[in-house]
Amino acid sequence: MSRIFSKKIKLHQGFTLVELIVAISIFAILCSIAIPAYSSWLPEQNLKSAVRELYSTMQLAKMMSIKQNDHYKVEFDTNGQGYSLVRPDGTIDRKIDFSYYDRNGGIRYGAGKATKKAGTSSGPLPVDGVSYNPKQVSFTPRGTGSMGYAYIANRKGTAYAVGTWVSGIIVVKKWNEAKGEWQ
Repeated sequence: MSRIFSKKIKLHQGFTLVELIVAISIFAILCSIAIPAYSSWLPEQNLKSAVRELYSTMQLAKMMSIKQNDHYKVEFDTNGQGYSLVRPDGTIDRKIDFSYYDRNGGIRYGAGKATKKAGTSSGPLPVDGVSYNPKQVSFTPRGTGSMGYAYIANRKGTAYAVGTWVSGIIVVKKWNEAKGEWQ
């Protein structure tokens, strides 16, 4: 009697063709939404990474000047689009090129869409993107430094200014296009 009421359970393993097509279609729709968002997000992130690296290199130069009781500096190469951390004896400790952050040359010295300087001084923005004269920031054994800014922008016009005050404070400012000011 138990044989009459028992059902054979047939196990199926795998996916049907319809299930596979539905899953691929959903994946394609999600990718079509995500890729444009990622494409607009990536240049901003690359620029932020380059700015953070410059800020860190300036901090390192300042700390090494204090620690070694000597003058370290960051030299800006506006032609080669990079900068170097230079020891007191003139040897280059590290060299950073903006192409590391964007292989297509999308990150460069320049003020992007900014219309005025980041500091308190008036006058035009530097054409080559660096207001230090000469094109370097030097730190003393007391941690003080030369005053100026290096302006870095991407192709979208987003701009940051990384600079130092005479007191040795290192600042990062971003251009706010809506307000027309550095923040």
